[in-house]
Amino acid sequence: MIMYKRYGMKHPEGKLVRKEWTIRLMNLPPEILSRKRQLLRWVAIALGLITPGDERAGIIDVLDALFHYSYSKDVEPTAEDILLYVNMRRKERGEKPVVLEAVRYHLRRLEGVGIVEKTKGRGGTYRFTRALQSSGSDPAAFVDHIFDQLAASRDVVKKAVVSLTSLYR
Repeated sequence: MIMYKRYGMKHPEGKLVRKEWTIRLMNLPPEILSRKRQLLRWVAIALGLITPGDERAGIIDVLDALFHYSYSKDVEPTAEDILLYVNMRRKERGEKPVVLEAVRYHLRRLEGVGIVEKTKGRGGTYRFTRALQSSGSDPAAFVDHIFDQLAASRDVVKKAVVSLTSLYR
């Protein structure tokens, strides 16, 4: 059994966390199903990438670029390609351009949660995660991958709760 000092204690559970997800159960109004920007924002909120009311749009811009390159152009873009697309779209909306470091930051966040993967090597390209080598024809394969991981996490938490309740008997 490990005992911790009352003051200055370190919690070892931080190193046990592999991924962290926030999933929101949201209504999907039919009027946004045909509006790219609103739908991108809805997906980002539902997957916990931004919070409701968040005015920051960087991750939405990067998602927009990834969908554009993946499904309009059928190519895997580099971070530089994404930057060019994001800044072109921001200019059209009369917004300030972003820098490459900001795009890379959002790509790393998307990689960290398993939505995007990068090909090998420096200057590699990005694509939506193809979970378990699924076909690229399923644009929502990364969503199944996320929910499979959540189901596995649910099973582990259930096991812990069952074990915990047995310790109280």
